[in-house]
Amino acid sequence: MATDFSIGQLAQLFDIPVATLRYYDEIGLLTPARVDPHSHYRYYGTPQFERLSTIKYLRALGMSLATIADFFAARELPKLTHMLTTQNQQIERQLRLLTAVQQRINNRLAQIEMAQTANFDRTERVMLPERPMVALRQPYRPQDDIELVIAKLRKQTGVTNEIFLGKVALLLDQQAVQAGHFERYTGICLVFEPGDVIPVQQERLVAGPYAQRIFHGTHVDAPTQYRQLLADCHEQGWQVTGTAVETALIDYGITDQVAQSITQIQIPIDSQAT
Repeated sequence: MATDFSIGQLAQLFDIPVATLRYYDEIGLLTPARVDPHSHYRYYGTPQFERLSTIKYLRALGMSLATIADFFAARELPKLTHMLTTQNQQIERQLRLLTAVQQRINNRLAQIEMAQTANFDRTERVMLPERPMVALRQPYRPQDDIELVIAKLRKQTGVTNEIFLGKVALLLDQQAVQAGHFERYTGICLVFEPGDVIPVQQERLVAGPYAQRIFHGTHVDAPTQYRQLLADCHEQGWQVTGTAVETALIDYGITDQVAQSITQIQIPIDSQAT
């Protein structure tokens, strides 16, 4: 039985590319048992089998080549224990991040489904939980550059530009709503959802009953919807008690088709309706 194995045979036995084995040799991670001085062919023996098995095992655990090389430089149990503990902590952090990312994906899918199946152009009473948010209270019109305002909000509140940014919403205070001033918003906010990184400094949208209206269109189309919503609240005997929150459920960030845009208005109310 052959005691020397060519690099091609070793690659087949361990299901690993020849180029990878050559690279391991170049960096000193896995050197062959001998190299033919004439052909320069690499040959490996069973000691290299054991080392390569260990390399594959540690790589499967997600460890870097540098970490593995450091382990081989002085193999000992405390070092291996430290390596595995450190790697386990990194995996736990990655799992938390992936869980948060999955939650955000589920939130967005639920939002899209809700937007597509909503009762459009109808004023409804909904119960909403308390929601964390950060806000920038300054005048804003739909014609203004919203990305610039969001950037200012992030900088002011310390919310970094990462995947967990919260859901952008426009604010229209109670006085503006009741006065019928719908073309100029009084602020902009980021409403946080499960899976978001929520800053320590935050405000809260109150829990309780809200009058809600969902319509096809953008913020530019909102004034007509506000008027109808207020008329419906008056008819139902609902009293507006706070700031309106206006959210683009489907906007230019999801579709280029303006006709597919969907916007939601929610206003807290004092209502005894069932």
